[in-house]
Amino acid sequence: MIATIIRIESAGPERRARRLVFDQGLEPRETSAAALKALGLVEGVAVDSQRLEADLQAIEGDLAKVRALQLLGYRERCEAELTRKLIATGYSSAIARSVVQRYVEVELVDDRRFATAFARIRVAAGYGDRRIARELADKGVPEELALEALEGLHESGDEAARARRALRGRVARDRREADKLVRRLVSRGFSVSVALQALEVDTEDVSNEE
Repeated sequence: MIATIIRIESAGPERRARRLVFDQGLEPRETSAAALKALGLVEGVAVDSQRLEADLQAIEGDLAKVRALQLLGYRERCEAELTRKLIATGYSSAIARSVVQRYVEVELVDDRRFATAFARIRVAAGYGDRRIARELADKGVPEELALEALEGLHESGDEAARARRALRGRVARDRREADKLVRRLVSRGFSVSVALQALEVDTEDVSNEE
């Protein structure tokens, strides 16, 4: 069927995703801005719908690979995050999963490596295990890999020391200040028990100085 592209619109929050809207009652077709550029598609152009679909399928896989490499060039990413980014760019979930799986096979994508690197960065930034685990879950990292990454970075007794460092020298001189600091540490992902342990050490230090 010959149809005219009556409108090309943005498809979602990702600026690289596009939606082709046709006349003749054809369903809209989402793809990437890169695919439109490669095929020279603009509003007002008449196309054969079957030929267009074939042309898009012929180039989207390779273009998705290029986009994935660009994203990995910025920073390490987990499987789920990279898949979501490719879909948000306008590629189908099937293409996105296929590309990501290929890069998993050649070890350009590794959830265990990603989890370890991410956890190390967040630990250095002063965040607790709970928050880091939640952030890894939000990114789509399996729970067992998130826990493995955290366990590999510190011994069981180290989190209180990290919580003290996160306080950056702040000490609790009364109950009100203690409550405030506990809330601060909990908001950064430390458990209440770890926060209290960190504050008890700081309170002892203050008493010794006096």
